[in-house]
Amino acid sequence: MDDFLLFGPEVTVLVAALITLLMATTEVSYRMLWSVSIALSAAVLVVTAASMGGDGEPFFPGIYRVDRFSQLLKLGIAAGLLASLLVSADVGSVRPRTRLELPFFLFVSCAGMMMLVSATELLTFFVALELSAYGLYILAALNRAGREGSETAAKYVLFGAASSAVSLYGISLIFGVTRTTYMADIAHLAAQMSPADTPLLAVGALLFLANLFFKLGVFPFHAWAPDTYQGSPHQAATFIGTVSKIAAVGILVRILSLFDPDANNNHLTGILIGLCILSMTVGNLAAIAQSDLKRLLGYSTVAHAGYMLIGLLAFSELGMAAAVFYALVYLPMVLCPFLVVCVLGRDGSNPTLSSMAGLHRRSPLCAALILIGMFGLAGIPPTPGFAGKWFLFAAVLERSGFMFWLVLIAAINATISLYYYLKVVKAVYLSPAPAKSEDHGPGGGDGSKPSDEQCKDYSAIHLSPAYKVAGFLAIAMVALCGFYPNLLWDWAVQAARAIGSG
Repeated sequence: MDDFLLFGPEVTVLVAALITLLMATTEVSYRMLWSVSIALSAAVLVVTAASMGGDGEPFFPGIYRVDRFSQLLKLGIAAGLLASLLVSADVGSVRPRTRLELPFFLFVSCAGMMMLVSATELLTFFVALELSAYGLYILAALNRAGREGSETAAKYVLFGAASSAVSLYGISLIFGVTRTTYMADIAHLAAQMSPADTPLLAVGALLFLANLFFKLGVFPFHAWAPDTYQGSPHQAATFIGTVSKIAAVGILVRILSLFDPDANNNHLTGILIGLCILSMTVGNLAAIAQSDLKRLLGYSTVAHAGYMLIGLLAFSELGMAAAVFYALVYLPMVLCPFLVVCVLGRDGSNPTLSSMAGLHRRSPLCAALILIGMFGLAGIPPTPGFAGKWFLFAAVLERSGFMFWLVLIAAINATISLYYYLKVVKAVYLSPAPAKSEDHGPGGGDGSKPSDEQCKDYSAIHLSPAYKVAGFLAIAMVALCGFYPNLLWDWAVQAARAIGSG
């Protein structure tokens, strides 16, 4: 019975997926299905929070580990699921005939991600990763613009299938060298191997990690991110851009924490450093040229994947804790602009910088979400983005000034990112609202521009209660983690220690 309770969050989310599937087959109204999905996702969050103290292995020893680390990440995944469903009250960007299936695929992907962060064996990891991926592939294809959605989904599936094949090949190389698929045994054998064998193991490990780099958006596995964000329904892009990052960072931390920083892993470390630098640089430089908000967030994801790798490169408890902390605070920070995307794109269109002109007059809450989200992603204090980058940089520098130049490059990239984040804020607060025309409000044929008050009245954005709840919750989480980061940081440190002791 105790083992069953350890698997409680996964069982709850699988039951929720089954319920939403059965309801979808009966063709109930979307409003009813959405209401039930909100209740089910809240139940998942409660069960996950109740299991925070769980510790053990509910299945065969060595393949699935439940500890404070996995449960903390599952709590973040469950919170992201609830947020994604809250913004799914109005799904204008989703094909009408497929709207009933949206909650089901969200729950299925969430189940795979929860299993992923507890996997401690290569094949278990691969099965969980594919379970989380299949739902995302389908979600990406549900855009009401059929052709655009199909092209996006096809590209996403092709990249995903290629990364899965590469990962399987990497697993075969690892097994060929170590004769085991248990991660702990692989790390133990790697520390004892001769220099002649370590290059092959490093290649196998890199190929194995390719699927995780794909999920995280690490260069050169990043090409799918801006296109998928742009072509997916807004709710699907929100889920992909938030929850999947927590799962990817979680399994990366679990794998890399097994390696001894002083052992023979120089080949892997050198490759990870290169991927880190390229991800930060390419992501930030490409984001500068974007006017579509979803594409901008896609390239921003690539840059933040590079920041997260910095903590992992420390190969220390502090570095792992910093990576976990950053992944968790990244969720509410990037959720803020995605909420605005869902609001402005209720007709199925993608918001651009020009369409957000004068947003502070049309919806003060949406403008605040953009301001807080962009400041957080840029790392401006007192947002949690600043604390997260501080912890990541400190973790690397803790090793006697190790990789000071890497921190310097990251700091330069963070400075570059200020340009395009502040460009979005400028469009919201400083760009004038578009003038009235014959299609926009009363007017007249004299060509005169309406007053600010008229423009405000005509173009005011009315938010549903679900959007308001999601917006205020996102702002509250950013404020809490920004002004009081110690609470979440202590949890992240405990999670990192749980991995070390496991």
